[in-house]
Amino acid sequence: MGMNLNRLLALTILVPSVFVVGLSVLSYFPHRAALFSHQQEHLILATLMVAGIVPFSFFVFQVFHRIERHVMEQNTRLEQRTKEMEALLWVERAANKSLELSAVLGSALEAMVGTTSAEEAEVWLVDDKDGSLVLGHHHPKGERPFAGGAHLSPGEGYAGLVASTSERILTHDLAQDERFLGQRIRDSGFQSLYALPLRRGERVTGVLAVGARDARSLASDEELRLLEIMAEHIAVAVENARLHEEVRTLAVLTERERIAREMHDGLAQVLGYVNTKAQAVKELLQAGQAAEAARHLEQLEASARETYADVREAILALRSDTRERPLMDGLRDYVHRFGDLSGISAEFVVRGGPVPFSPEAELQLLRIVQESLANVRKHAQARRAEVSFSFEDGNCRLVVADDGRGFDPTHLSRGQWPHFGLRSMQERAASIGASFNLDARPGGGTRVIVDIPVKGGNGRP
Repeated sequence: MGMNLNRLLALTILVPSVFVVGLSVLSYFPHRAALFSHQQEHLILATLMVAGIVPFSFFVFQVFHRIERHVMEQNTRLEQRTKEMEALLWVERAANKSLELSAVLGSALEAMVGTTSAEEAEVWLVDDKDGSLVLGHHHPKGERPFAGGAHLSPGEGYAGLVASTSERILTHDLAQDERFLGQRIRDSGFQSLYALPLRRGERVTGVLAVGARDARSLASDEELRLLEIMAEHIAVAVENARLHEEVRTLAVLTERERIAREMHDGLAQVLGYVNTKAQAVKELLQAGQAAEAARHLEQLEASARETYADVREAILALRSDTRERPLMDGLRDYVHRFGDLSGISAEFVVRGGPVPFSPEAELQLLRIVQESLANVRKHAQARRAEVSFSFEDGNCRLVVADDGRGFDPTHLSRGQWPHFGLRSMQERAASIGASFNLDARPGGGTRVIVDIPVKGGNGRP
């Protein structure tokens, strides 16, 4: 294009100049030979000039018109490429921003409809157990899926066929296609549909389908290529979401097993203690030592109260679930309920602007707070306790403080660590990249301090 413009520039300068010089030279000979009158010479020159300039001007205009059309086509392609890149970035951002599959699919399908000729889009997910398909998301929201329902048997409809064969399907005549099951899409006038598999390696994890009412839609190679690239991004997001859900499920199961084991060990100790005390009371009563037997019964009563408090606290811990709401809200409710159950004045304080944590960090912080408060109830003999989160300068500090009797950390024997749960809290903090510190002294209360780095403000230590 640069050489063409240079040549055009040379032509627009040189050709008119040569033409004018040529006319001047030609006019010299008739004038010298007195072949024409002065008026005839001017008329002939004017005619020759018009005959030369008009075709040349038309030629230049045609060249400029072609250049303009070429530039407009390039701008159109550039705008389309820009829209495609924006759509891909939108999908990629959604996949990186959230591990919640519904949010990722919603953003991805919205981007597809906004940047292609598709009017509706949906994603079906393959159930690994029986190979059936479940509707993951449909855009626009509220519209019924192409197949009419939200569940397809293996091999059923376009989605089932694509999932079973791992091959793309493109049609521009849905009304005449017997493979399609959805009466709703025919009634809505849809003509074009493109369905393609979502693959992770050799495994098909789902199906992407887009539809349009115009039979000429979804026809360009560029558009189909864009949809294929988007499908690859969605496949990655689906796999990440599933892996994330598996990790969360494993974490929950591990946590439940740990609590069950702790409850079993604790109850086993209590039952052994009760059995020993009961035998002692029986022997004391047989020996006529009623006062000593009463003392043992009082100890049994205190142990029953303590066990009852442990069980209620364990139930409260199991019911605490922050998956459906922000961590701060869940902890606030937990601390208030802990205060009601224990009789200790418990407060929850947040300083600064909270940032979201990863699910793993949320679980570990929740358990650290629960274990810290359990120690306050069992050992601190405190009247007040405070749980505080402070967010400042890319860091978060969790502090669980009480006004109890405290202790000397330097004189803790190895056997006391599990008793106070300190080692468990240290390990939980270390698993999320946080530091754990203990500030305690006899008669001065205790503070459990956990510093959590918040890299980039995303709460993922």
